[in-house]
Amino acid sequence: MKTTLTLSMAAALVAGSINPALADDQAKIDATLSRLGTSCKNAVAAKFHGVSMADIEVTVGATLQQSLDSGSMGLKDLRQYGASYNWAVPGKKAEGSCEVNAKGKVTQFTGK
Repeated sequence: MKTTLTLSMAAALVAGSINPALADDQAKIDATLSRLGTSCKNAVAAKFHGVSMADIEVTVGATLQQSLDSGSMGLKDLRQYGASYNWAVPGKKAEGSCEVNAKGKVTQFTGK
């Protein structure tokens, strides 16, 4: 879904219907989410020794994604507060969530 959104934005930018500054902000948001998500993924990997990184799924928390999509939260907020993620290791039937601060430190980790 995220890839589809990014491709749609790229197509709209080429067509001239999106302000280039907005596209730049979206790219920065995506990069920030990816960087912070990696911290969550690393925390999951530390908990489940022997599980490959490819077997760990990390997604942006639904509430955060909704706030980003609606525009009520943006790059400035991510850089100030960090982000929340859901994680899963399907092979272990494990799932949970983590909060990552703006510096990339996992501040809360829950799961089973």
